[in-house]
Amino acid sequence: MFLFLLTILAPLVVQAGEVLLSNQTVDDTDGAIRYQGHWEPSSQLLSPLNFGGSHTLTDSTTASASFTFTGVAVYYLASLWPYQVDTYVSLDGGAPVLVNLTAPSGTVAPSGVTVGEEVVDWGVRWGATGLDNISHTIVVSRGPSGYGIVDGFASVLLTIVLLLSPSDALLI
Repeated sequence: MFLFLLTILAPLVVQAGEVLLSNQTVDDTDGAIRYQGHWEPSSQLLSPLNFGGSHTLTDSTTASASFTFTGVAVYYLASLWPYQVDTYVSLDGGAPVLVNLTAPSGTVAPSGVTVGEEVVDWGVRWGATGLDNISHTIVVSRGPSGYGIVDGFASVLLTIVLLLSPSDALLI
């Protein structure tokens, strides 16, 4: 019986491995984001400076948006505004972190973007790295300025590929 199991399991001896990192980026319109409470539809909040061309907005104190992912890092993507805009972001039920989405004073909107809209192209405004490669949830809610903004998220998944060699089975 032992010899039979050894013959079956012999091809499963690890020869080498490879670590792969893959990026998953989702826009505010992606079904992977779960909105609770009142949010203005992204179809009303269009801008070439937003990730994917739009963002979703709330001014409700009870609204939240959550994105669940598996990975070792996550990033919150958003544009910047010429007036006070901030949003709370929390990870895995931790304390909310206030993310400032206000452009530096004197920032001029690019040509074709009207006053009151975003003035700085989307970018990474908050992130967490070094996470365990398990399921995590990021939650966005309204900040003290009265705005909650969802534009996009990027997460990084760690995959380990094991290469197997039948010849190494003789070492058992």
